[in-house]
Amino acid sequence: MKRGFLNGSKAKSRPLGPISTSEPAPLPRHIKFPIGKQDKVDISLPDGFADPKLQYKECDPRGGSTPGVMNYTSIPFVTSSDDDEQVSECLFYPGSKEVLMQIPNFPHPILRVETPAFRVADVSGKGLGLVSMRALKMGDLILDERPLFVCTRGVPVLVPSTFTQDQIIQYHLQKLEEHYQLSISRMRPKAKTAYMALSNCHKEDRSGPIVGIVRTNGLALQGLRPGVEDETNEYSAICKDISRLNHSCSPNTAPRFHKPSFSYRLYAVRDIAEGEELTYQYTDVMQSAAKRQAELKPYDFVCACPACKDPSTSDPRRVSVAKFWAANSGMLTFSFLNDTLFAKCRKQIELIIGEGLEHHPVYFDVVRLLMEGCIAYGDAQGASEWAAKLDKCHWDENRNNKDVLELLKSGPPYEEHPLWRTLIDAGVPGQPKNMTQMLKQLAELAGPGGSTMVPGGAGMIFHPRMT
Repeated sequence: MKRGFLNGSKAKSRPLGPISTSEPAPLPRHIKFPIGKQDKVDISLPDGFADPKLQYKECDPRGGSTPGVMNYTSIPFVTSSDDDEQVSECLFYPGSKEVLMQIPNFPHPILRVETPAFRVADVSGKGLGLVSMRALKMGDLILDERPLFVCTRGVPVLVPSTFTQDQIIQYHLQKLEEHYQLSISRMRPKAKTAYMALSNCHKEDRSGPIVGIVRTNGLALQGLRPGVEDETNEYSAICKDISRLNHSCSPNTAPRFHKPSFSYRLYAVRDIAEGEELTYQYTDVMQSAAKRQAELKPYDFVCACPACKDPSTSDPRRVSVAKFWAANSGMLTFSFLNDTLFAKCRKQIELIIGEGLEHHPVYFDVVRLLMEGCIAYGDAQGASEWAAKLDKCHWDENRNNKDVLELLKSGPPYEEHPLWRTLIDAGVPGQPKNMTQMLKQLAELAGPGGSTMVPGGAGMIFHPRMT
């Protein structure tokens, strides 16, 4: 496998970097670790500089974090003697463990896939990858696994004020390797072997072997530091199997982190044939093919997906999809839905599917708009068909929104939806029923004061229609 991005599904591109506690040293967000062959520099410490050694003490695994220090823990917190138990070794900031301890019955069991869906195999030009063992349908669960290792993007490091930028980078990488090493040493033999067997694209850029594997295979993991807005809100997760997925700009799978089980669930985002390679995206797929290839070049990987083979056709399509999503993502559809938007959605869904972008949030958003458009046209059958597609989007976090789940129930009461027939009844003399119904429901949602907060933190103000 040839790739090296610490990106999640939204394809962020921030370099791995530790936290410096020294004023003269750049903050981690300003440090860009090198890629490619780099000469090592002398990082001998100046006289009088005390090199703090890594010190640790064992605590009750069922207890909370130790304030003010990095915390090592295993998940489950109390492990069994079963060698096949999936255990995650974790390096956490204080407070992250408490987030998990608040989940009832944590960790929940991992889902089992009764019939194996994949195997690890050699993929021409890519090294090892995952290949489907049977035909898969959109929405099928392929695997559910806990990460081998979950780590902070950096660790507190005191750096001599006399160090150059090159020395700072190399010293940071060395200290990061030391901190990660402790977690790896806690792994069971089978897990450690699996971790060290993962691809490492950073053997010549001063990264140690453990850090190199993190930089090559890490998936961004958020949600364990609520209220923290800076880069330290994000962890890296390295998985035994999901980390072997090779890149495609039109991927056929998408992982979703399930916090109660502390595991990644990998889903098919469209139908997959038996023997087909399973892929995932590790860069921003809405960029031009040239920009995507430039990002992949340092990792000695040339993407040969259909979008990269025919950029003159693909690039304009992706620009169209990206612009549409930017203009319509997250909007309150009952305020904006109209004939023109409905027609645009039909055009966009063709482009999205044609470009193999079902994994992207734009797919879910457009399918939902189409479902609501059918409701507004009084087309219950069409709405049910689009709702069935939404129901398969297990990888999208918005699938579990209460309003979406209500529409996914068998025999959904579309006639009671605020949008029902509004695009054909609104403004028709003698047929005010449905518009009146929609306005009444919106007024009830807004409350006595005419304003309220809707899911996601957005505000809604209702102005009664004057007659």
